[in-house]
Amino acid sequence: MRSAILALVILSECFNSGGLLMISRKLAATVILLGLSIFAQGAKSPELSFETSVDLSAADFLPAEVLQGEHHKVDDRVRNDGYLNYYTIKSDFGEFEAVSTAMLRTRIGEINALGELENLSKTEVFAKAAADAGVKQLKSIKQFAMHPVDTVTGIPAGIGRMFSRYKRQAGEAVDATQEYVASDDAESDDDEADSGDESNAAIGLTETYLGVGKAQRDWARKLGTDPYSSNEVLQAAIKEFAWAERLGKFGMGFAAVPKIPGANIISDVNRAVWSMDPYELKDLNRARLVATNATEELIEAYLENALLTPSQQTLLTAAIAELEGVSGRDGILSQTLRLEGEVEINFFIKSMTMLAWYHRNQNPVASVDTSNAIPAAILGNGATVLAFAVDHVVWTDTISKAAAEYAGLSDEGQVSEIWLLGTATERCNVELSALAVDVHSGVATMMLAEQTD
Repeated sequence: MRSAILALVILSECFNSGGLLMISRKLAATVILLGLSIFAQGAKSPELSFETSVDLSAADFLPAEVLQGEHHKVDDRVRNDGYLNYYTIKSDFGEFEAVSTAMLRTRIGEINALGELENLSKTEVFAKAAADAGVKQLKSIKQFAMHPVDTVTGIPAGIGRMFSRYKRQAGEAVDATQEYVASDDAESDDDEADSGDESNAAIGLTETYLGVGKAQRDWARKLGTDPYSSNEVLQAAIKEFAWAERLGKFGMGFAAVPKIPGANIISDVNRAVWSMDPYELKDLNRARLVATNATEELIEAYLENALLTPSQQTLLTAAIAELEGVSGRDGILSQTLRLEGEVEINFFIKSMTMLAWYHRNQNPVASVDTSNAIPAAILGNGATVLAFAVDHVVWTDTISKAAAEYAGLSDEGQVSEIWLLGTATERCNVELSALAVDVHSGVATMMLAEQTD
């Protein structure tokens, strides 16, 4: 609508000043038709004021080696919820779904690890070790795929739900620590439908973490995987091989061990997760959090949040610690207590690792603002920087409101910045520019380049 009015105003000025003679009739007609078209379109279709997410092509986001490998192939159809991509991976060990490009790379790494275990199971040294242990035949890796990782049958509420839920809670002025401690209180009907019985889930997760012993962590180290991964196929296979190794007294190493995703900017996360048990990791993280000036109650609530795996918590804590000297970091701990589910948790952690990367590689951050769902960095000059771990963002009502709120955090006259892990639609770029926001896309490529240096 604004574009139509602007076009007509320009023509009016040309007529009033005689300037119409200076432009061609063809151009004038084009501008008039464009203006009237936009005007009519806006008047008849108000619902077109925002974009809707559409299916995308995997080939537009992934290099050839990620699209297809020795043991996997990624479906070309990619669903998008306005923020993250939903990929389907067909592999030799079952079908997997990955929410986000970052998780896709993780799953592919795990599929390759399963391939390594499959090859190992066929070797003479392994067969002899199994025989010495009195094991006639171990399960093949493909047998573990009888119960693959649960696939997402439909796009859930998505990351956008984080923002609306967080603003509602903030509006109610509920203290995050008290809310977490009292998490068994009744929630709203819509939240109950989405979140389920999280207290029971947390208990189960805690028991799962403590059940991951040193032998399993050693195998995860050899394979370059997360010992607390939600990939049930991989976890079952590693547990079986660790058991066989313990009985048969054999050892096997693997080449080219990758890093736990996200840990490329936090040097000691891999070593800590592979070498320490959950109790030791908790002590390590507690010591790092003291410098945030958070209260003991908030630190303990954060450390006791069993919805965060030991790996996730250690990576997130390391990212927070990387923001050394930055004020307001205690608010980040409060934000994590309102996260729900693996997708939100991974999105938040990836955004935090991006922020730590920005602090180290781009501009030093003075403070963080945690009044919204994702921390915003405040620079020394008063400008706001948002690290946003999206795959492909479209201009929706939710993102427009969130963008306006984040842009409003900057001091008057300062240009805000948004650093996107992936890309944005052209419409989104235009609207963000109109809010005086500088858009930086493709941060994933920058971070991956740093990892391979």
